[in-house]
Amino acid sequence: MQNNPTAEIVVSTTEDQDSDEVRAFRLRAREWMKDNLPPRLPHEAGNDFDDAALVNRDRELQKKLHAAGFGGHQGITVPVEYGGLGLDQRFEDVFLEEAAPYRLPWSFGNATNIAMPCILAHGTEEQKRKYVRAILDGTHLWAQLLSEPSGGSDLAGVLTRAERREDGNWYLNGSKVWTTGGHHCDMGLCLARTDPTLRKHAGLTIFLVNFHQPGMTVNPIKLVMGGSEFCQEFLDDVVVPDEDRLGEVNGGWKVAQTQLASERKGMARGWHVGMHRAETSPYIEPNVRYGKIAKKLGTDKDPYTRALIGELMVYDAVSDLIGKRINTGLRSGKFHGEAGAISSLMSSVFDIDRTKLVSAMAGPEGIATFDDASANGVGMSRVSTHRIGGGTLETQMNLVAERHLGLPRELGPAPDTPFNQLRSNATAKIA
Repeated sequence: MQNNPTAEIVVSTTEDQDSDEVRAFRLRAREWMKDNLPPRLPHEAGNDFDDAALVNRDRELQKKLHAAGFGGHQGITVPVEYGGLGLDQRFEDVFLEEAAPYRLPWSFGNATNIAMPCILAHGTEEQKRKYVRAILDGTHLWAQLLSEPSGGSDLAGVLTRAERREDGNWYLNGSKVWTTGGHHCDMGLCLARTDPTLRKHAGLTIFLVNFHQPGMTVNPIKLVMGGSEFCQEFLDDVVVPDEDRLGEVNGGWKVAQTQLASERKGMARGWHVGMHRAETSPYIEPNVRYGKIAKKLGTDKDPYTRALIGELMVYDAVSDLIGKRINTGLRSGKFHGEAGAISSLMSSVFDIDRTKLVSAMAGPEGIATFDDASANGVGMSRVSTHRIGGGTLETQMNLVAERHLGLPRELGPAPDTPFNQLRSNATAKIA
């Protein structure tokens, strides 16, 4: 099929820096994309797990990218033995330059930004060959099974239990919640408690859980804003063979730190890799949405409204510039992976303020109408929920305070207190 990418997508390249090998790769990618990738539509979501057709299309795109010899999306630098191309960062940068006008399989964000780095860092050779390849060739979508009904950002306080029985398998029992796209996923990284007699952070283990098995129940959650992007899972004697344990028994907190750092790094560099690239720009592109809202409300000439729009544009500009700087530092290796926490904190704080400003601009219309039925199109869309994405605002503040500013940790129980002696809001005592 021949595609005509939208004229709104401006492609900037660094072709003058190409070696002969890179130039050949660029031209091959350019010709293949022209005939095989759909155009990026300006208002199409990067991922929308309420849209099953979009998710399935991304599966097919990932399969096509892998079959065509591009290692699937984000597989260019992955070793060949695990399904990637084993090339250096320059080839990935060139690929993303050429892909700018097209849609990439962004529904695989959890798989490529979180699950794959964790498996590459902590997995056995067998796990890497099996699961990394299955991500890159489009076989598996992944979820994170972290938060629980009894607690969200207190990740080390998970109550889901994993017990190893006589047959050598692990049996998982508990519940996870706020799982993005869980109803479409095939596999999940699950943090579970394997020894409650150890201190809080020590008795945890991470497992690679198959969603398509008895005992695994996935229920989409209907949100007040509409849609069911998140899910709650119930694990009732879900069986996980020991070969699908990721890392050491009771060593899950170390793996979880890689998992969380990978998530923050992914958010900092742009979750949908290829949609927002780190590059300098001689000008700032204002978000036209604010002006459109004001015009529909008939307040676009009002000085107060115009002042609010100006403030919103400043937030957008600062957020964009800081994000690009952190992105550039992460990709070059100049910044440590934990720098992603700064970007997440900034996004959380800014999005709270954006919500306030858009709410002030919309007035009663922002409360009394829903997005679909509203003539102004603000409704609940004025509310940002990013402050809980990748950990709450409070968690991000602690990370920056403790790891970047060197401030003392919060007061709490003695670090060596066994988990089953800690106070818990669970209905049953952890034995």
